[in-house]
Amino acid sequence: DGVTEPDEAALTAALKQTERLGKLVTYLLDLSRLEAGAAALDVGEVRLEEFLGHVADGARLVRPDKNLTFAVKVAPPHLTIQADEQRLHQVFANLAQNAVRHSPRGEEITFEAYVMPGGVVVDVTDQGPGIAKGDRERVFDRFARGNNPAHTGQIPTGGTGLGLSIVRWAVTLHGGTVAVADTPSGCTMRVTLPPRPTTVVPA
Repeated sequence: DGVTEPDEAALTAALKQTERLGKLVTYLLDLSRLEAGAAALDVGEVRLEEFLGHVADGARLVRPDKNLTFAVKVAPPHLTIQADEQRLHQVFANLAQNAVRHSPRGEEITFEAYVMPGGVVVDVTDQGPGIAKGDRERVFDRFARGNNPAHTGQIPTGGTGLGLSIVRWAVTLHGGTVAVADTPSGCTMRVTLPPRPTTVVPA
């Protein structure tokens, strides 16, 4: 009858592509809302140790086959900030997923929060190939990707190229900054946030 049995590998590939396209549409809609000023902040107290623990728990599910370990370090332990927890989760879930994608098997990903003059810093560090200095600003552009095979020697990891654009928008909404820190190895994404948001976009 001309009908062939479904190939499991082909179905799996099609499912992954569908999921990726769905994520792409979601990211584009989110960026549109942010640019239109339709993303007001719902500010409340966020306990960073508990919050980053939840982010790490979610990241463990991304690639369990890699056997990665996750460390959360917060000083002082009861450090809190005033922020939109949902937007903040969007920021660190994106950074955590990137770290998982680029990490070699069996390595550690670290979430470290600490106080600096004028704000709170949260570093997300992985032991992957890192981002070339010439690409460290470009990775926040739409559709840019940090793991340029020409620089890292790695195969593409399947990101949409929009996650870091959304990260920067959401951090900027809080009056903060995000950048690739200068480290001797691996990659550290550094988010600096004021004690409470200084930029709140009205709905």
